[in-house]
Amino acid sequence: MEHPLSLVSRQDQRMRRFSFTVLLVAICLLPVGIGSGTSAHSHAAAALDGALANTASAQGQVLEDYFSRARSIDLLTANNPAFQDFYQQPGSRAAKIRANGPVLDKANQALGYLEELFPDSIGEACFIDRAGPEIARMVRGIRATPKDLSPDESGAPFFAPTFALAHKQVYQARPYVSPDTKEWVISNSTLMPTTDGSKQAIVHFEVTIESFRKVAASLGSRFDITVVDAGTGQVVLDSRHPQQIGAPLGSPDDHRFRPVTQAGTPRGSSSVGDRPLAYQRLERQPHNANNWYVVVVARAPVGPLYGVSGWSIALVVVALALLVFAAISFLAQHRLLVATSMTDALTGIPNRRQLKADLDQGLKQASRDQPLLLMLFDLNGFKGYNDSFGHPAGDALLIRLAKALEQAMREHGGCAYRLGGDEFCVLASVDPDATTPIVAAASQALSEHGGGFSITASYGAILLPQESQDVTEAMRLVDQRMYAQKTSARRSPDRQSRDVLLRVLQERNPELAERHAAVARLAEAVGERMGLAHEDQAQLRRAAELHDVGKLAIPEELLHKPGPLDPEEWTFVRRHPLIGERIIGAAPALAPAARLVHSTHERFDGSGYPDGLAGGQIPLGARIIAVCDAFTAMTFPRAYAAQLPVSQAIAELRNCAGSQFDPAVVDALTNLVIGLVWPPERSTASDSHLDRATDRTRAEAGSTQP
Repeated sequence: MEHPLSLVSRQDQRMRRFSFTVLLVAICLLPVGIGSGTSAHSHAAAALDGALANTASAQGQVLEDYFSRARSIDLLTANNPAFQDFYQQPGSRAAKIRANGPVLDKANQALGYLEELFPDSIGEACFIDRAGPEIARMVRGIRATPKDLSPDESGAPFFAPTFALAHKQVYQARPYVSPDTKEWVISNSTLMPTTDGSKQAIVHFEVTIESFRKVAASLGSRFDITVVDAGTGQVVLDSRHPQQIGAPLGSPDDHRFRPVTQAGTPRGSSSVGDRPLAYQRLERQPHNANNWYVVVVARAPVGPLYGVSGWSIALVVVALALLVFAAISFLAQHRLLVATSMTDALTGIPNRRQLKADLDQGLKQASRDQPLLLMLFDLNGFKGYNDSFGHPAGDALLIRLAKALEQAMREHGGCAYRLGGDEFCVLASVDPDATTPIVAAASQALSEHGGGFSITASYGAILLPQESQDVTEAMRLVDQRMYAQKTSARRSPDRQSRDVLLRVLQERNPELAERHAAVARLAEAVGERMGLAHEDQAQLRRAAELHDVGKLAIPEELLHKPGPLDPEEWTFVRRHPLIGERIIGAAPALAPAARLVHSTHERFDGSGYPDGLAGGQIPLGARIIAVCDAFTAMTFPRAYAAQLPVSQAIAELRNCAGSQFDPAVVDALTNLVIGLVWPPERSTASDSHLDRATDRTRAEAGSTQP
């Protein structure tokens, strides 16, 4: 029979080789496509950065040239003799303005000449006296009449700073709204030269912000150009948006470039989102109130494919498609291998590895109301079947039983597994009170009878998480229970030895043997309540049954002496734990129980015998037997003292807790016997009562055993 792990056929092997070939081709193509695309992207991005920087430099130079040119022109205009002649003519300033004579004609002509130097840019040009009134004004070629002249310009933003200058200096104000044109403008103002150095008047002209924007728009055909105030980060002008009359300056809600202004570097590059930018700070000039950055931003986003050719993209896409194909192919082959590794090679049902994975997952979801039932089965009679009919027939039998178990568990909502050899396992989510049907169905499925053979199955079962929350511990417990059931039909050596000793006790003192049986059941129940392991509970019961076997070596007259014992007699009687240990220890399987018997007469405060042990030095099993023996002795009929009620016996135990007895054991026994009919009339009644008490203990601890 072909092993399932070798089911990878020649076609599968060819597919694997083909997948490797596809993977190698993809690995070769991908670096070529990525490399060529990366190189093209880098060159395109570098070219774009260079163009942005050049545009920022060009626009910055335009603005710097304007400020320099405006200063020079303002100084030349102020030196026109017409302005000085106005003051040299006789008469008051007002009279000369009303006369509107040749001198004013020349002054207005000088102001009008500025519009020819800055076509479509001049908002207005003015000749203003230091007292505040305008002497002359030209607005786009139109001369203001005397009655239209402003009587007081002293509040204008340029007025005071200009008169604070020295001669031959020019003040260039921050943007403001012109009162005459209502446009946002920048003014250029300088003092009229005088022979005596006095400050009689200023010559002033305004240039519109919109004129700057138009120049920026013409330079930035590929890019968006923005002028940003270095101090506030406010956008003064944006090449994309005309500066409308009555609107706020620039774009007051645009704060994208504040990081640029906060950095304070004179020039550099950065980005806004996925759009690169370059910036340059204008060189500061004397008496220029404007401190600006020119920021040039790419209009289109620059993503990872910027500048990458279609050929490079196609190459990468093909390589990625081949990688995906190879990955899917390898994944499918991996899933096939995983599925094969999770399946038993002979029977085709899930194996131990799958059981562990399912058990790990099932424990996370299991609860006390909906627990997991874990059962382990071992076939009885399979070795004889193999020996009689041969291994091929044995394999065929295992396959039939596995399929029958799988079908039965499918009908009950469970899953069947083969762990190897003749061991099977079942895992099912069940009602904790309805485990019998699924156990019976599994046992029936693993049974087969015929001429000359009979196959049955021993099993162990536990509920999870009541009895364990660990996978390893759960498998250990269910394995122990399975083997305990498998060997229960045979009397083990330790059972045979124990039965012999119990028979001797029964023959010599039937009442003592009866009481010891009650002590054993009570001790086992207390041990389970205190969390002893299953194996330790079994040893505890054996020791409790046989804890007084050493008294077989003590003469009857001494055991039943009506009066008190003398010191020599007490010394002899106190040897019975050691004698009992030697008798029980003669059977190697009873050695653990013998060690407990050795210490059953130790006292919690250290005053006991034979070793004077105290507290935790005394084995817990021996401490349990001491309390259970005392309780049973007080509550059973006895010749040397009156029988006590349960409540009085418990009170006596509590009174001796901490000195003679372990307080924790006293508490466990007290909680256990509450509600019991005690003492029982006979040993079978004792077994029944304590079985119910043990069930109550398990229910309280959440450890119901199916």
